Amino acid sequence: MHPTLLRLIATSILVTCLMTFDERLNGFSPDEQLPNSRSTKLMRAAETTNSIILPTDQGLQLWRHFETPKYRRLRKAQEYMESVAIDLVSQKLAYFKESKPNGNGDNYDGTMSRSSLIEEYLKNPNLDLCDVVGMAADLLLAGIDTTSYTTAFAVYHIARNAEVQAKLKAEACRVLATPNTPLSADALRAEVPYTRAVLKEVLRLNPISVGVGRILNRDLVLSGYHVPKGTVVVTQNMISCRLEKYFPDAQDFKPERWLHRNQAVHPYLVLPFGHGMRACIARRMAEQILLVFMLRLLRNFEVTWMGGEEKMGVRTLLINKPSRPVSIQLKRRDESSHEN
Repeated sequence: MHPTLLRLIATSILVTCLMTFDERLNGFSPDEQLPNSRSTKLMRAAETTNSIILPTDQGLQLWRHFETPKYRRLRKAQEYMESVAIDLVSQKLAYFKESKPNGNGDNYDGTMSRSSLIEEYLKNPNLDLCDVVGMAADLLLAGIDTTSYTTAFAVYHIARNAEVQAKLKAEACRVLATPNTPLSADALRAEVPYTRAVLKEVLRLNPISVGVGRILNRDLVLSGYHVPKGTVVVTQNMISCRLEKYFPDAQDFKPERWLHRNQAVHPYLVLPFGHGMRACIARRMAEQILLVFMLRLLRNFEVTWMGGEEKMGVRTLLINKPSRPVSIQLKRRDESSHEN
């Protein structure tokens, strides 16, 4: 795997574990880069899961009758991710017993209490421990490859579009007075419209999946074809988002199209996180990670594409990953230039 993508995956693991469990799993440390480290094994488990689900789901499903080699790899990968989820949830439960928060939002030992996602789930009386572990395992899977692959596509588009990069830099410098200025959720919602437009355009051209899959619960007629109940239907949103009938200059990367639209976008056209009850569990977390990453990146660095003129394609497994190495060069910006 290309070093840039490996670094992005390590970053995704670090941020996902921090937001989900309030645990810092630093994939950049020497120990966590070893073959049998938790970070490395999580990377492999996520990649195995995302690369094997589609081929086991398509064609002859022999794994329903006996354990095939691919199914065995999938099972072991899922079991490892579940074991990590159980361990991290157990650590959080032990922490509750040792240092219960008081009524003021602080712990009894005087330290400030930070509420992770898992902590909120554990407080929910409608969720039992099995539910929480299941949610934790889903968040691990949803937050590793999906976020890192989307980040890779974002870096690719930003690096190849100098005008987009300049506008992103200007917005980043406006909301981040210094490289370490904190970013609030409110700021991400209301103060960075261009960065949000860039993210929307990345997800239009390079969504994490080709579309949304559903099993029909009744007979339907689709485009004149009778489709019987029980059929698996997969919408082709990625293709639709690249059609001129929906977006002028549909193949071009133009974030501005999301800022001044004269025509509303159909609500079911751009669905990078799915829709309904089966929508991505980590949507809000992924969006925040991606927005913060772009703002921090452009606040501190100039990004140059080093991968030549050939366009980046996609390789579709269960999710879409970059078809070629993400080759970039980072040049730290002169801090004095931000004052102008």
